[in-house]
Amino acid sequence: MIGIRNIASMLGDIRVTNAELAGTHGFDAKFLSEKIGVDVRYATSADIATSDLAASAGRLLLQKHNIEPEEIGFLCVVTQTPDYQLPHTAAIVQNMLGMHETAATFDIGLGCSGFVYGLNIAISFMEANCIKKGMLITADTYSKVINPTDRATSPLFSDAAAAILLTDEPKYILGRGVYGTDGSGYGNLIVKCGGSRSPHGKAELFMNGRAIFNFMMTRIPNDISRCLSLNNLTIGEIDKFVFHQANLFMLESLMKKLKIDESKVVIALKDLGNTVSSSIPVALEPVIDKKYKNILISGFGVGLSWATNILKREE
Repeated sequence: MIGIRNIASMLGDIRVTNAELAGTHGFDAKFLSEKIGVDVRYATSADIATSDLAASAGRLLLQKHNIEPEEIGFLCVVTQTPDYQLPHTAAIVQNMLGMHETAATFDIGLGCSGFVYGLNIAISFMEANCIKKGMLITADTYSKVINPTDRATSPLFSDAAAAILLTDEPKYILGRGVYGTDGSGYGNLIVKCGGSRSPHGKAELFMNGRAIFNFMMTRIPNDISRCLSLNNLTIGEIDKFVFHQANLFMLESLMKKLKIDESKVVIALKDLGNTVSSSIPVALEPVIDKKYKNILISGFGVGLSWATNILKREE
C-alpha cells in the first residue's frame, strides 16, 4: 500500500516582513499580524521559476532519505504558476533532478485543494502501475502574478514548494476523501490574462476575499462531517487538523464553527504566509513524525474547489 513517507519544503529566497510592507505600501502591520495572521511571507527572485523551487524541495527530500533520483518512478507537480504554458513543469523538474527517463511525469493544475487531490491521484497511479517510490511536489510562485500594492493579495501569499515522498513503506496512508467544485465561483480567485481566453496583457491575480470566506464557511464544515462519516470517525478521534492556511481569520472561524480545540489545529501562517498548494504539506511537515493516529487534511479555494481526507498512521 502506497502512502506518505516524508516531506521536505523550500521557501522563496526573498523574505518580506510586515514592517517592510507597512513602510513601502502603507499596510497596517498590526492588522496583518493579528487578523491575517502573517508576519513574514516569501517571494522569489526574477530568475527563479516554479520549477527551480520545486526541484530544490525535491533535492532536499532525496538527501533526507539518501535516495538516488533514478529510484523515483513517478513525479507529479501540483501548480497553478507553471514555468510555461507548455511543456508541463513536471518534465522540467524530472530533468533537473536527474530522474530516469522511464519515470512517469505530469502536472495537476490545482491550487489550494491541490495537495489533497494530488495525493489521491498520485497514490492511485502508483498502485495501479506497481511503482514503489514516487514524488508529489506542490509548488507555486504567486509573487510573479501579484501586484505589490494590492491590499487583498500582497500581504497574504507566499512562494513555496513541498516535496512529498510516496512509498510502499509509508508512515501515513490515505483514507476515503470527499471532493467538490463550484465552477460558478471561478472568477473570485483568478488570473485573467495569459491563457487561451485572454492570451495578451499583464497576468495579475485578483481575489474576492469575502466571496472566498463565504464559500469556505458554507461548504467546508459539511464536507468535513461527510469525510469523518465515510471513515467511521468522530471529530473527537482526530488528533490533528491541518487545513489550508488561507488566513488566520478564516482558520479561527472554521475552528469555531466546528467546535475544534485550538490545540488540535496546526497553524503555520505566522512565519510562512499562504503558500497555496503547499500550505497543507508545509504545515504537515513538522508533525509527520509525531505518530498521531488520525490527521484530517482539508484544502479549499481557487476554482472554487475543495477536498478533505484522513491520513491514518501506518507504522
